[in-house]
Formats: sequence, C-alpha cells, structure tokens
Amino acid sequence: MKLVGLFSLIMMFFILLMLFFGFVYLYLFIAKKQSLLIYQGYNSKKRKSKKTLKDKILSLITSWSVKAGPIGIKYPFFADIDKHTKMLKEAGNPLDLQLQDFFGLRFVLGFMGLFFGTAYTIIGLPFGLQVLLLSIIGGFLGPSGWLHLKAKYRQETISIMMPDFLDTVSVTLQAGVSLDGALSQVTMQFEGPLSEEIEQFNKEVELGVPRLSAYQSLIDRNSSKELHSLVNSLIQGSSLGVPVSKTFKLQADDLRSTRGFTAKEKAAKASPLITLVTTFFIAPAVFGLIIGLLVLNIIYNPGAFGLDSFFF
Repeated sequence: MKLVGLFSLIMMFFILLMLFFGFVYLYLFIAKKQSLLIYQGYNSKKRKSKKTLKDKILSLITSWSVKAGPIGIKYPFFADIDKHTKMLKEAGNPLDLQLQDFFGLRFVLGFMGLFFGTAYTIIGLPFGLQVLLLSIIGGFLGPSGWLHLKAKYRQETISIMMPDFLDTVSVTLQAGVSLDGALSQVTMQFEGPLSEEIEQFNKEVELGVPRLSAYQSLIDRNSSKELHSLVNSLIQGSSLGVPVSKTFKLQADDLRSTRGFTAKEKAAKASPLITLVTTFFIAPAVFGLIIGLLVLNIIYNPGAFGLDSFFF
C-alpha cells in the first residue's frame, strides 16, 4: 500500500507540473498578444479610475519593496546588477521601481515565499519540502523573469509603433514645423512607450543636454532595432545635411514593408510552438492522469478486469 501511495503522489506531481508549464506558456502567449493589441489601439474598454484590489495589493507590496530596498541591493543573491539596471531601463521602470526598489521587491517576495512554504509544510500537505524550496526560489527569481518579459514586450511595442509614429512626424515636418516641435506635437497624440521615450528625449534637449548625448541616452535606454536605426539615421543625416523629413519618410516606408514580413513570420512560428507545448506538456499530463487512474482502478478493483488471481 505504501508503494501505491508513493505512485499516486508521483503521478499527481508529474501531472500538476506538466499542466503548470503548459498553461503558463499559453497564458504568456495570450498576455503578449493582448498587450500588443492594446498598444495598437484595439482595446475598446476604458480604464476605470477606481482602484482595484489588485492595484491596492501592488501598491502595498511596492511600498514594502521601497523600505526593503537598501537590504535587497546589499544582498542581491547572485543577481547581475548591471543586467537588471539595463532591463529596468528597457522596461520603463514598471511600478515606478528604481534599481534599489526592485531588489527590495525580490527580497520581499522571497520572504513571502518562505512564509507560504513554511505554512504549507506545517499544514502537512504533500511535497512540503519541494514547495518550500520552490516558493523561496520563485520569490527571488520570479521578479527577474517578470522584468525580462516586461522589457521584451515594451521594446516589441516600440518597434510596432514606429511606422505610424514616423509617418505622422514626417507629415508634421513637411508642414514647416521644426524637429523638436514636431516630436512634441506627435508625442501628445500618441500613447505608449515610444511616446514616453521621445518625450524624455525632448525634455533632455530642452534642459540643455547636447543632442548627440540625448540620442545616445535614447539608444542606451532601449534595445529596439528599429529605434536604433532611426537614431543612427538622424545622426548621419544631420552630419551629411539630409533633410530630416526625408529621413523620417524613408524610415517609415522601410519599417512598414518589413513589418508585414515580421508579422507573417511570427504567425507562422506561433502554431508550431503551441503544438509543441500541447504535445510535450499538456498531452503527457492528460495521459498520465488516465494511466494513473487506470492503474489505481486495477489495484483497488481487480475483479472488474478479471485480474483477481494476480492480487489474491
């Protein structure tokens, strides 16, 4: 009977693990698609001004993270500070977190994982030690994964918004507006990370930062290839005397032509990836559930299968 109980626990752990990996991947895929649709203007629901329970919880955790920041950055637990600094810039400092606050968030979530895992173990639920270790590791490493995804989605959104943004700026420049004035007007019409970055660039120029230094800061804050290409073209165009409006127009046409091919490529890759996840994660979990139930039924009710002689 001990072997049967051990077998049941192993099968349950295997099934839950496979389902967890499968549904996490599908959730990330759907969340990524939804975020890109929102930035493209397909979100028809207006944001509610009332603070939700999720916002209140995030606000509370953020305040704890700010307080724990000095301790968290002092003990980064094998985290690369320079790498996280770059990811924070690319992600646009989500939740208004600075570098110290982010390491405080890791510290807070790590202790929350410790508390949850300890309570889980004390209650006596199965796999107590494994859940305890996973909770602690997840608390410390989870924010890094979340920050990586945030940075990646934000840079992809910047790339998607580039053609329309460049077209609007080009039309504004052709109307006789200066480059700084055109960028200021267009950023007020657009919403999203690209407008935020250009607005920060305008503020730096207005405060007296040299334009080349402001361009370099814009490149350092982002990893979008399309944005880097635009900034490099503007730098070369200003040194060679090429009209700025022409530079924006050419960049917009080039990005729009390549965006269609990129979208088709991503759509072609999406279906095999989902099939792969379904085949290697969800399908084994379902088969494991069926086989596990079949084995347990044979052990506890062998008469239904005519196997009485093997068990008695």
